[in-house]
Amino acid sequence: MKQDTDYKKRDLLLEAAKKEFMERGYNKASLRTICSNAGVTTGALYFFFENKADLFAAIVDPPIAGLKKILFDHIKEDSEYISKLESIGKIEMDHADISDVLTEHIYDNYESFLLVLNSSENTVYENVVDEFVKLTEVSVPAMITSLPGYTYDEYMSHWMAHITIDAFIQVIKHETDKEKAKIRLRSIMNYLVKGWIELVLVKEGE
Repeated sequence: MKQDTDYKKRDLLLEAAKKEFMERGYNKASLRTICSNAGVTTGALYFFFENKADLFAAIVDPPIAGLKKILFDHIKEDSEYISKLESIGKIEMDHADISDVLTEHIYDNYESFLLVLNSSENTVYENVVDEFVKLTEVSVPAMITSLPGYTYDEYMSHWMAHITIDAFIQVIKHETDKEKAKIRLRSIMNYLVKGWIELVLVKEGE
């Protein structure tokens, strides 16, 4: 019974914190206000969370971890698929399925991702973007160069990684409707796939 009560208090704190962070930003968010809106004491807050940063992380870290898993699983599947191809011309360009999966996850956790994108005050945004750029920059070339006889352009890989992440960020920031975002991101994803193949993939010896 006590454990159920503790979970309820923690959930109330997370909901109140999300609202406070959304309305006032990270730096101006008040822990006292969060506790008051959650109907708990500050002692209860510090029982569950070390500080404001820990509370913020409890809101944004799980959705980010989920996004990473989706990307890792997709990269693994695509790597296995591409390694069996005989030529670049046989690569399937349509990535609507993975685009929809990513969009579903992002918009099911929309407020958490908006908090990340708007949290430049505490460097979460920069850290997360850098992390996903590095993941994309390293993983995608490893995936596409599993084709025999191909290597990749390191500069263009870095450039395309930034463009890929920025494209998703722009849609998330400016499109609140999930179904409309899906339509936008399907087209964007297929466009980006062509960019990776045309600009990053290089035949060895050329």
